[in-house]
Amino acid sequence: MIQGVTFDWWHTIAETPWPDFDARMRRLRIDGIREAFLADGVPFEDGVLERAYDRHTEFLEARWATTADLDAEEQTSAFLGFAGADPKDPRLRGSVQEAFGQAIRAKLPVLYPHIAQTLARLKREGYAVGLVSNTGRTWGRFLRPIQDEMGIGKHFDVRVFSDEVRARKPDRRMFEAALGPLRLPPGAVVHVGDDVAADVEGARAAGMRTVWFNTGLWPGARADHADAEIRDHEELFDVLGRWRA
Repeated sequence: MIQGVTFDWWHTIAETPWPDFDARMRRLRIDGIREAFLADGVPFEDGVLERAYDRHTEFLEARWATTADLDAEEQTSAFLGFAGADPKDPRLRGSVQEAFGQAIRAKLPVLYPHIAQTLARLKREGYAVGLVSNTGRTWGRFLRPIQDEMGIGKHFDVRVFSDEVRARKPDRRMFEAALGPLRLPPGAVVHVGDDVAADVEGARAAGMRTVWFNTGLWPGARADHADAEIRDHEELFDVLGRWRA
């Protein structure tokens, strides 16, 4: 019997507010760092922050391709190194971290229809509820308060973020980091997510049941190994009901 449900974050619970999200976040972050460096009297040449950001992106993507992740401190040191700044300067470290993490507040993520009601109903019906999310430069410590402000944080018994685990889905450690606090065996938990590789295959390899949230954002994607498919979160209860029968 299913006793717990975990969810992916991006493209499952929440959607990005802009179609050119990555480009906008790049600009917001660079502008934030530039303003902080100027205020602190840190010298830098024109274009150095843009080049550092793009090198940092390549650096992160290379690590992410191995399902490894870096925590906030490691990411900060890498960026400052690429920018030719002192990675040990606490003022610069704080400025970079705030610019990276707070950029998302320029326009907050948008919740998918019915997700708030779904999370609340799951809790009312006695399910344990968790979140298992890969992060980029918006780390878990920045996402938690945003989720709380959006009114959904209270529904989660555990929230797992890749920068804190230092591994990324589909690495099974991400799912195990949620199963431990939930105190449930893998077979008693279903994971809901949009990414066939990260969510469906990752959770399945960890021994969990899987529900593919088909947003239509992945043209040609097929979740042949998912136990079920939904296009609206309200449909999840029909799936759970069938498994309880």
